[in-house]
Amino acid sequence: MLTEFADFSDAEIQLFNKNISKRYLDKNAVLCKEGDVSKSIFFIVKGSFYQSYYNPVREEHIITDLHLENEWIFDPESLVNQKPAKNTIKAFENSEVIELTLESLHKLIAISNKFLQFNKLLISNPKLSFYDENMTPTEKYNYVLKTRPQLIQTFPLSMIASYLKIRPETISRIRSNVSF
Repeated sequence: MLTEFADFSDAEIQLFNKNISKRYLDKNAVLCKEGDVSKSIFFIVKGSFYQSYYNPVREEHIITDLHLENEWIFDPESLVNQKPAKNTIKAFENSEVIELTLESLHKLIAISNKFLQFNKLLISNPKLSFYDENMTPTEKYNYVLKTRPQLIQTFPLSMIASYLKIRPETISRIRSNVSF
């Protein structure tokens, strides 16, 4: 989980391991609640999560991101600015995460510049929007199908549709024209 960010020594990895904790979450458990200030980053060991906010005008939850195993998950805006989160992050299924608190991350950064590099890369490269807003619904779906097919295998079509900002009936029509 660290190797994509820097070449950490065994001692640095041991230090990291001493500063993390494992959490087990049941399906629908909240990892980060809308309105709370984010104090941790998480690495998904097992399971999947979705990030959403409630839209009172549409009277529905809007999916802003979907997360799978071996991904980092956090609310970048809340974590960096220490402001209340605009989204809720929930477990889609029984899941296991590794938690690194902001306090522990600061301790690690004080010890090794590699953790500063880790932090900068993690914060500067959030998956805020993986596709072009100008894509057609078909292009959006095909992009997910090509780049992150596990999303389609893990989450129901209604969640995929919300994530892609298209209607469920549109995604059904698109799927009927796609050959697997």
